[in-house]
Amino acid sequence: MRLKATILAAVGALALLAPLPAVAKEMEREDIEKIVRDYLLANPEILNEMIAELQAREQKTASEKAQTGIAENKDALFNDGFSYVAGNPNGDVTLVEFFDYRCGYCKKARPEVLGLIEADKNVKLIIKELPILSKVSEEAAKAAIAAQNQGGDVYWKFHQAMLSADDLDSDAIYDIAGGLGLDVDRLKKDMQDPAVEEKIKKTHELAEKLGVDGTPAFIVGDQLVPGYMSQDELKDLVAAHRGG
Repeated sequence: MRLKATILAAVGALALLAPLPAVAKEMEREDIEKIVRDYLLANPEILNEMIAELQAREQKTASEKAQTGIAENKDALFNDGFSYVAGNPNGDVTLVEFFDYRCGYCKKARPEVLGLIEADKNVKLIIKELPILSKVSEEAAKAAIAAQNQGGDVYWKFHQAMLSADDLDSDAIYDIAGGLGLDVDRLKKDMQDPAVEEKIKKTHELAEKLGVDGTPAFIVGDQLVPGYMSQDELKDLVAAHRGG
């Protein structure tokens, strides 16, 4: 798809750079395609320029969509009433993370996120369960949400343990829960509550409105940053939002 888009862009650029005479309107499609092909073969570097331009436009469009989506969905993003809050609940900067328990980059980012909220006591972290990779991802998200019914810091411990698991499968979810002292029978029952699935559905709908199409994804202020971030990058993101 990217190559097709690049070639189409090249055709447009060629039309601008070297407009064809009126007679070209009557040229056969094969003739036009040969002109474009010959030009690209003679000037292959233009493909890199086209790809760079396409990427810049895509990034700009994505950024604008995210900013609009954040502005229009602040309550759902920052105060939905069910997403777990870690760090400082009264922090001056809020970091939102969309994640999936089966996501390798989410696992890699976990110590970076923890390092940030341990080093900066003024960061509020909001966890958004966005299972997108597998049925196990959804099962783990439901288990985590249902675990909140058992009170205390159970969710946070369960969340960390599942993200730390090397190969999380259905059995591992409940082994981890039992190892942490959760009532597994109650957990499985609570997972069937329609409210649990509704919370996941709302998070998926929010992600779509913001243009979040992968995990992890981080939001600070009106800025969406997709993909893995190191602790230093997260610190810079927070500092930029503070204006420092």
